[in-house]
Amino acid sequence: MSTATKDTKIPTILKIWIGLYRSSPKIYLPGTDIDIVFSLRSAFVLSSLRIIFRHVLYYFGWDQSTDTIFASACLTSICHSSLLLPGLLAMLLSQKYVPSAKLQDSPQWYQEAMHALLGFCTGYMIYDSFMGYVVEAWQPGVGPVLSGDDWMFLGHHILTTLYMTSSRWVKAGHISAMALMYNGEFSAPIMNVHFVLEKAMEQDCYKGATWLPTLFTYNEQVFSLLYIICRVLVSPFVIGHVTYDLLIRGRKNVPLWLSICWMPMCWGIPWIYTCIDTLKNGPLMNGGVGAHGEL
Repeated sequence: MSTATKDTKIPTILKIWIGLYRSSPKIYLPGTDIDIVFSLRSAFVLSSLRIIFRHVLYYFGWDQSTDTIFASACLTSICHSSLLLPGLLAMLLSQKYVPSAKLQDSPQWYQEAMHALLGFCTGYMIYDSFMGYVVEAWQPGVGPVLSGDDWMFLGHHILTTLYMTSSRWVKAGHISAMALMYNGEFSAPIMNVHFVLEKAMEQDCYKGATWLPTLFTYNEQVFSLLYIICRVLVSPFVIGHVTYDLLIRGRKNVPLWLSICWMPMCWGIPWIYTCIDTLKNGPLMNGGVGAHGEL
């Protein structure tokens, strides 16, 4: 079969990721084929986007506060998730779904697409850790000052990076990482829209925007509903199957000790009760009127 014929089987969205990965210079972690340049370039692009979004918000009247910095981070996260999700879906649909599958059993283009997508997500973790918990948390003479929540999210970024990197290192379990990532990121765009709208309502430049609270309320409801669908209805099946496959069926592909180390990242599910309360008190469950009478 010719190369041209083989290439026609590659999903279009993955051809873009493969092209970007191939065009990037390569520096590999010692003893592995894990390139770090693609992740660092991704981190640089995302950091630049965050700065650009911040100045765009300043231009539209947002004040120079931590709320604007947070909103710019949310807008960057929307870009990250919106770029990542179509690629992950194409990857999960293009090969047999076995969470512990070996990478060598997949075609070369699939291996390169996997490195590109996990490398891009690793770049996001690097960027957000550096920008959010070093640069923007820096206090002169003191250094970065982090809250309890900051440490929690930083820990999440570190564990996620280790999960993705170790699956690339052992050349197996990458499908489990992509499945969990897809399920976790699916509600991220609308969640970050929710956060941006929440911060916008506190800005003086939007005090006269009567439509904004209504938009926020309905966005909050849709986000909560979507989050509960992903985390309550879908996640148990995804996580349960990934856990079974890694710990029982996949021992010959992924070392048992490594699968056990991955389990905390599989089972971390925050905010479910908050979303349930939001739905119960919101207009979708109260005939178009919130529990406190708001539309």
